[in-house]
Amino acid sequence: MKTLTSFAGLLCLFILMVSCNSGAKDPVKASERLSSPAKWYISEIWVNDALTFSEGKMKPQFGGIEFDRYMESVAFKKEGIFLGYFKDDSKAMTLRWMVNQANVSVGAEDSTAKGGEWTIAPQDVLKDAFTMKTQSTAYDFPRMTKIALKYKTDQ
Repeated sequence: MKTLTSFAGLLCLFILMVSCNSGAKDPVKASERLSSPAKWYISEIWVNDALTFSEGKMKPQFGGIEFDRYMESVAFKKEGIFLGYFKDDSKAMTLRWMVNQANVSVGAEDSTAKGGEWTIAPQDVLKDAFTMKTQSTAYDFPRMTKIALKYKTDQ
């Protein structure tokens, strides 16, 4: 009986821990979480499923794509404005973010402008972290490159 009680207690604790840091249920909830903190800070960069940036340092990949410029911090303003601050640059890059039926997207302010779009799936938006992803041939033409940027908040 004591073992069963201990097991039930551990199971409840596990369920509580998982549910407290689970992904958003839908794009609207994801947008609320994204626009809540003042800023998000880069924690990891993944290129083609390989970790290339972690703990504030680039992790060189043999024959892989390397980035010397990345958004060190980002902010989601409630008016649909996305601000990205590149390393060693105090001026923000301004993009637009919007809630779609399936996700949150980040892209150029002018919808006719060329350029990639980043997507943020609701399940990738936790209370203290999120991941935005894109795919492009721009980094290693003609091959498709998958990029995932993971951000955390200090709130």
